[in-house]
Amino acid sequence: MSPSYGAEELRYLTHGMWQLILAESARDVQRLQEVEDELAISRRQIDSIDHQLYAHDLQLRRGRDVRVVPLPPEGGTKTRQRGSGLRTRGGGTSSRGRGTGDDSE
Repeated sequence: MSPSYGAEELRYLTHGMWQLILAESARDVQRLQEVEDELAISRRQIDSIDHQLYAHDLQLRRGRDVRVVPLPPEGGTKTRQRGSGLRTRGGGTSSRGRGTGDDSE
């Protein structure tokens, strides 16, 4: 046979369930905040690694040392890039034998 609960017992059980739900919800909110914080840290680390790889790529392309400056604390995603592409001195093409009037090689 099924037990029969009175109004006072049902109110007490309902109140207890609500307390459990609220406590679980508060833990979920706290864990969600922790995960968001961890994600922000990971994004900053990825931005830093990306910046280092870009600087290393520039160094390899130029064949000389490049000074690396640290990114701002909020990461490099909001920085504005001036111009486009890599800039080199001297145009980057060989001019040997062109326009010198000397055709002997």
